Amino acid sequence: MSYKNILVIKLKQPGDVLVSTPVLVALKEAWPEARVTYLVPRTAQEMVSDHPLLDELLVADRRQETWSRSWRLLQNLWRAQYDLVLELSGGDRGAFYTLATRAPERLGFERPGQPAWQRQSVFTRLLPRPPVRMHMVEQNLEVVRALGVEPQNPRLQFFWDDQVEARVTKKLQSLGLKPREFVVVHPGAGWRFKCWTPAGYARVIEFVKEVWGLQVILTASRAPHEQELIGEILSECRQTPINLAGQLTLKELGALIAKARLFFGADSAPMHLAAAVNTPAVALFGPSGAFNWGPWGEGHLVIQKDLECVPCGQDGCEGTKVSRCLMELTLSL
Repeated sequence: MSYKNILVIKLKQPGDVLVSTPVLVALKEAWPEARVTYLVPRTAQEMVSDHPLLDELLVADRRQETWSRSWRLLQNLWRAQYDLVLELSGGDRGAFYTLATRAPERLGFERPGQPAWQRQSVFTRLLPRPPVRMHMVEQNLEVVRALGVEPQNPRLQFFWDDQVEARVTKKLQSLGLKPREFVVVHPGAGWRFKCWTPAGYARVIEFVKEVWGLQVILTASRAPHEQELIGEILSECRQTPINLAGQLTLKELGALIAKARLFFGADSAPMHLAAAVNTPAVALFGPSGAFNWGPWGEGHLVIQKDLECVPCGQDGCEGTKVSRCLMELTLSL
């Protein structure tokens, strides 16, 4: 079977979208002449924009959704005449958009509690749920394998333009740094229950500067809980790192991590960026399953406490938003 116009739907968090990029590569390897479009949330569009294999990027903006925008997106989906849709989100919105395309072939995954209208009307092929302990990269690729394609050397990919490269290079020059002379420490994550202790991060920063003799660049999003964590780390630390927290776009952060000797941080989208730009990552995992979400590829290290309850997949212990498996991680430097 040959396809000419393919839509991939991934309405998830930025990190989830990034770990789906091997699907794009596999599709282009199988059908080089096919036009491939991605539909992602606005918060995740930088994860796939500038990708040389992507022909079009559609954005669903749930936070600023208006009837006119929703109607415009639906019109685009109707008019595009896709012959294949791969729905990787597993939610109702993705299923609705899939149905709206009226594509002759529409693939998605079974999920618990899936409504009858999705099972009966949305998908022409409903695939079985992938194994629980399968990495998310492999789970995404199961939909490609269902088309008879075996991906070759799947890897994450992240791209940025020359302007981003110039800005990051200029910033490093202003700091007196060259590539591989620094470590990026990104303590935060989208949820505080995925974060380690300020004291722990402070000791790592001191070790990198005092023992390795490398500079440390602290990064974070502008989210209040991440900024609060950065402030606590700085107050704990005997060494002064370079603080770029909240000052970088996602593209700039990826370009910066690509020039670092090492990435150290939480289970987060920037951890996946490190894997995508081939920078070794040391990733701290708490309640999440590293077998699903660990940094993809070789040369990375996952640190996760060996407790019977790990991974529990919960947002902290007993609803506290604090994860004991992270709070009890200790250093041995």
